[in-house]
Amino acid sequence: MAMHSQRPQDEDTLECFIYTKDCYTNPESVDESLLNQEISKVMLIIGKYIQDYIWHKDSLVFHPSPCLSIGNESSLLPHIYASIRFDEDVGDEWFIVFLIFKLTELYDGLIARLVDTDGEFLLIETANYLPSWAEPETCQDRVYIFNGKIHVIQDKKLSPLEQLKRISENSQNYIMPRDVQECISKRLNIYPNEIERRKHKARAFLPEKAASILAQEPGLIAPAIRTIVHSDPLERKVCRAMKYFPPEQRAMVNVNMTKCLYAMSSHCRYTGDPRTGWNFPPANSPKYNAHLLGIKIACGMELLVARANEQLRKRKDNGSTDEQWESYLRRLETAGYFKDTLVGSKEREKLMIMAKDYLTQHPSAIALTYSTDENAALRILEAWKNVKTEDFEMHAQDEASLSPPDDDSWLNVDAMQLEAMLGQHWNLGDKKPQQETLNLKEKVKTFLNRTSDIDGVEFLGEQSRDYDGKQDVEDNGKIDFDPEVFDSTLRDILDLVVPGGDGEFDGSSEGSLGGDEEDERGGEMDKYMKLLDSQLEMELAKDTASSISSRFKDSVESNLMESIEEEAGGAGPVGNILGGPVRRLMHLQLQSPTTVPPDLQS
Repeated sequence: MAMHSQRPQDEDTLECFIYTKDCYTNPESVDESLLNQEISKVMLIIGKYIQDYIWHKDSLVFHPSPCLSIGNESSLLPHIYASIRFDEDVGDEWFIVFLIFKLTELYDGLIARLVDTDGEFLLIETANYLPSWAEPETCQDRVYIFNGKIHVIQDKKLSPLEQLKRISENSQNYIMPRDVQECISKRLNIYPNEIERRKHKARAFLPEKAASILAQEPGLIAPAIRTIVHSDPLERKVCRAMKYFPPEQRAMVNVNMTKCLYAMSSHCRYTGDPRTGWNFPPANSPKYNAHLLGIKIACGMELLVARANEQLRKRKDNGSTDEQWESYLRRLETAGYFKDTLVGSKEREKLMIMAKDYLTQHPSAIALTYSTDENAALRILEAWKNVKTEDFEMHAQDEASLSPPDDDSWLNVDAMQLEAMLGQHWNLGDKKPQQETLNLKEKVKTFLNRTSDIDGVEFLGEQSRDYDGKQDVEDNGKIDFDPEVFDSTLRDILDLVVPGGDGEFDGSSEGSLGGDEEDERGGEMDKYMKLLDSQLEMELAKDTASSISSRFKDSVESNLMESIEEEAGGAGPVGNILGGPVRRLMHLQLQSPTTVPPDLQS
């Protein structure tokens, strides 16, 4: 029985798969009628949150997806489905996550799946707190939300139906650690207060018909602004005539939108076609922004009405288009309806025939295949046809009686505010460079003494994500590399003075292909190597092996010297870290001056 193994094809898209108890306990008995009843119950729970919500692109609409089968084999687990494109406003995505978590808390037996273009984005959000076994290959398509908590099924052999039953019966065996749950809860705790905080009230000088339409359907402000922002000069030619929303009769009104939409409109440089007859005050006038915003909104609505008329004309000429059928097939593909069948195979053809029959019997399902932009354009066209002069007079207000617009100073964010916002979001505390310097030697010692496996060295003391809460709160188990401190430490260890400035040998390395620039520096490099070799010989003549050991009294230096001696000047971890000078040092120490290899002789 298939479920959903693919990510959404459209960018910035969130998909919801909701399974009521009947969907996984008795899937054969679940039909479209029963799912519609469940959708009604779901809407009663979340209706108070989405009643006045302004969606950026797609609104949250649930659709029934009953169990489809051929013979005795079920090819799709019944569920309630929703697909939402949030585009620039990721707040829509997390608002829906909040709603789904709330549903699983209040609706007995309800299990949900959420996946977006990035895949299992809930695990991506909690990546710093996941247990070591949580890898993409062990979690893909097995992440569920139940009782307001994240659950993961590790067993790949279980079918989707068995996974849902396991979670329902023994959820404690699959629940993720507390840190993972708290990370998501922190992100969702801003709701439902965030619903009001994301709104922005602005003042706009709009044509009367446009103002009347927005007064009746406030949500249409989103497609109007998005359309004008994303339009190009060729599309904007329609706005020269302003056939549907002429600029002659305009009024000052308040319009509600999201902060994201207001920011997009503010940064849109379109000011209307001067040949249209738009007139607005100078830029230093307090009414300038209201006039400019009204032009952008009116032109966006003009573009949408023109598109709607063009769509109706094409449908009249061509009838139902293949594009709608292709869109419906993509939805079935995403839901796992076709399983792993090959294109052109007999099994896939049977599934295609069954999908066409279902669509014929349920024509309402085709409505889901229309894009949101098409629906918004048709809605505005329909509202434009029905709007009357008295409708505007009913909603009209005197400019003096309008409530003041919201302050938009939040648009201006300086570097310090941005850093503070990022620190608050990612829970970043103030770093202490002095403490990092003191701990560097200890960390190097720990690294050299640690035994690695095929996956590399693991610092269990710092990066453990077990439930005992022993994780270092200050650095979250991460080691920050400070190149200046590392360079200073190595200089203290080797006690070498490198001639020249910091940039004298920039870009040169062993085995590099430097071209002409490398050849020009060849002479300087030879002089430097001769000088380095002579200094090393002098050091070896003065200090015996015991004196060298006494110079490295610190634990870090002792470990480094021990590793260097074991490598005997050959390839090894420490030799690779410290580079050529150390290998030359060990060759000179381990061999007499008369037996220095030819490649190291000056």
